[in-house]
Amino acid sequence: MRRFINPILVFAAVSVLAACSPLDDPGTGGTATATTTTTAAETPLLFGIGMHIEPVGGTAQMAGSPGASAGYNIAQAFERAVEDIQAVVDIVEAHDGRLTIQSQSPFTTTAVREGSTALADWEDAGHEVGLHFHEDAHLGKETAGLPVERWCEVMKEEVGFLSEAGVDEVAYWSGGNLYPDLLAAAECAGLSVNSDWKNPTTQQTAPELAGTVPWRPSGGTDGTDVTAFATHDPEGAIVFLPEGAYDRTDYASGRREMTDEEYFAYLEASLLASIEAAEAGKVNVFHFTLHPGEFRGDAGNQFGAMERFLAEVVDPLVAEGKVEWATFSEMAAAFETWEAANPGVDPRAGTVSATAAPSATKTPSAQGGAAPQPGQPPAANAPRGAAALPGSVERDLTYCTRDGEELKMDVYTPDDPNGAAVMFIHGGGWTSGSKDGGSGSEMWPELLGRGYLVASIDYRLAPEHPFPAQMEDVTCAVLYLKRNAAELGIDPERIGAYGGSAGGHLASLLGTTGGHGYEGGITSLTAEVAAVVDLFGPTDLTVDFDGASERIITTVFGATDRNSKVLVQASPVRNVSADDPPFLIIHGELDELVPIVQGEALYEALVAAGVEAEFVPVKNANHGFTPTGGPISPTRVEITRMVADFFDEHLGS
Repeated sequence: MRRFINPILVFAAVSVLAACSPLDDPGTGGTATATTTTTAAETPLLFGIGMHIEPVGGTAQMAGSPGASAGYNIAQAFERAVEDIQAVVDIVEAHDGRLTIQSQSPFTTTAVREGSTALADWEDAGHEVGLHFHEDAHLGKETAGLPVERWCEVMKEEVGFLSEAGVDEVAYWSGGNLYPDLLAAAECAGLSVNSDWKNPTTQQTAPELAGTVPWRPSGGTDGTDVTAFATHDPEGAIVFLPEGAYDRTDYASGRREMTDEEYFAYLEASLLASIEAAEAGKVNVFHFTLHPGEFRGDAGNQFGAMERFLAEVVDPLVAEGKVEWATFSEMAAAFETWEAANPGVDPRAGTVSATAAPSATKTPSAQGGAAPQPGQPPAANAPRGAAALPGSVERDLTYCTRDGEELKMDVYTPDDPNGAAVMFIHGGGWTSGSKDGGSGSEMWPELLGRGYLVASIDYRLAPEHPFPAQMEDVTCAVLYLKRNAAELGIDPERIGAYGGSAGGHLASLLGTTGGHGYEGGITSLTAEVAAVVDLFGPTDLTVDFDGASERIITTVFGATDRNSKVLVQASPVRNVSADDPPFLIIHGELDELVPIVQGEALYEALVAAGVEAEFVPVKNANHGFTPTGGPISPTRVEITRMVADFFDEHLGS
């Protein structure tokens, strides 16, 4: 096998070592350490691109499970994905780079069955091939309760399929993030390098895990406390590669909210911010991950945004010596070399959380607002960590107080108000997220441009505050908008609500209940809204699916079984009545977390009750409209326009 090794990368790693080797080991009580004049600009940032291949179709372990689709088990689908990956491979190679391609069954097993040499060919060309591991697809539901031995067995099996496909060496993996014993399972399976940590339920990355300096996590996490994962253990078996100095916690999934051009503009800003944040005398890294068919641009120039990013941003930085291409395992190898020269030194010592830095976003808003430049604070009217928006914003208005806790909303006022308001309810599995953004917030520029006041709310989160706390808060927010309509310049009868995932669920439940029963006191007002948009939200919690697993219905809803009264009360589909407002439901056809049948069920119930409703399935879209197996249709821009048009129709004067 021919392994790609960048000689400049090796030289850069050695240069870093020479600059930072200690005179005395801090761990032995020495007081003097070497000083270095190396600046961040003189320390090349190791730059890489990953490629996640999702488990589209029944995996080797779950191929016969109910509802498993054919996906990559079909040769034509497999070949289409190979073509998409090869297109990215060709582009990256043209810029002297290499990918870290992460595969799993059924893609890998189909490669074996069909005799495809694609994975082996990519490795032979110098690209790294690793494992991408969607645990539920391989281990079934409730994977957190399985022993390490079972995880190890299946991870080894998946690595074995890669070997059968001709891959010589597998050191890197991604996935399995919420399993507390993940590091032990990976070590057992012979894996040693990891990155791309995000909570798959909320699509958020803990700010403690952002930055540019790798480390060895001292323990795993179930997503509620990442302290152990963020703490360096010099004896740890796994090297973790942070993704860079990103200024938002949804950077791994943020591309879902942007066009191709906007996303690569955000990557440019984040890459430049990472160069500035790079710590002298240490190994620093930056990377991002794509999916087959994800960035296709227009028909005449499918990967134009990516090519421009590499040609206009990365190539000049490489020429200036500020950036060096590296696969993920090459990044880890450079870090291991640094460790050998710096025994006992905590690489994270003195590291500042990347999300604490000023916004590096450069992407202009859809309405042409000026975006902040690297090193400048975000615009005062922008969501935290996002580009400028038209109009103005008043932050942290207290809309309600529950159990002594003040609940806040941000109110974005357009330059040319139309007298109507739209309330945004963030997602996050009812356990995380904030009013600062999330799936659906990418629509704010369009809504503000059309004159809508946008109110984005925080609400109490489970498990500290189990349901119905979330609905009590959503209801209280609507009542606040109505009570203060005159001051806000809106018509209290022209208020709509929307959200994604858990936010879509709460918006739908608001629409089907009018907030009745959640007011928390006597009021002359109602929390009824005039229109609802549900983006891939759960609608029937009495049904078992990944987004409403046994763990979730217990920790969030306090339910003991699927027939629990609270789940019936919390299911929008069970609360439909003829006087419900108009609904627009948009759902990905390939949504693995909240199956599309959830959206279909609510649509059918609304239509049966005589309620005006529209249902839009999104082709090639997983949860959050993540492209899977090809470009999504309708596109994100088209979806945003659909939502704005829907509110125009039903909130118009």
